[in-house]
Amino acid sequence: DELFIPKGSLQGGSVKAGTRSIHAFGGQRVSPFETVAYTKDIKEEVLAFLTQAFAESGKTFEIEGRHKIYKDIEKNFERFLCLKDGSKVIGTVAVKKLTDSDCELKTMYLLKEYQGKKLGYGLAKTAIEFASKKGYSRIYLDSMKLHEKALKLYSSLGFKETGRYNDNDKAEVFMVKELK
Repeated sequence: DELFIPKGSLQGGSVKAGTRSIHAFGGQRVSPFETVAYTKDIKEEVLAFLTQAFAESGKTFEIEGRHKIYKDIEKNFERFLCLKDGSKVIGTVAVKKLTDSDCELKTMYLLKEYQGKKLGYGLAKTAIEFASKKGYSRIYLDSMKLHEKALKLYSSLGFKETGRYNDNDKAEVFMVKELK
């Protein structure tokens, strides 16, 4: 799997999951960012990140309540990626299977200090490409109206508003992207 980083962002080209970004000419690292697949050995780090990311977006991370899905990430998500700056998790994105033909973009978070650098675009693009390669026909997402920047990002990636597809009572906006 590769993380797509758009031209003109902090790092150009693509980064193989679990490797560092290396400049093609000269082999020098051009960025401290790396994308890694979730493993149990970084669970506490991921949960700490989610607690911070939720707080930054005005929400409370409730691991014993509505967010208990994160207690077993490997079981509940088909793919879960973490974007790291050195040893620190700074972003996440996940794909969750809904049906044989539909999946959901989940856990799309990036710490505020890293927003506006096209890193979120790269994370979302990677998840969409994963879903497409897995043969899904559609990828859904839900969000809140107050997340205007995220909604603009999703629209730029080809997501369109759709009807409610889940029972998330906190979500106000539902979107879908056709993959085939």
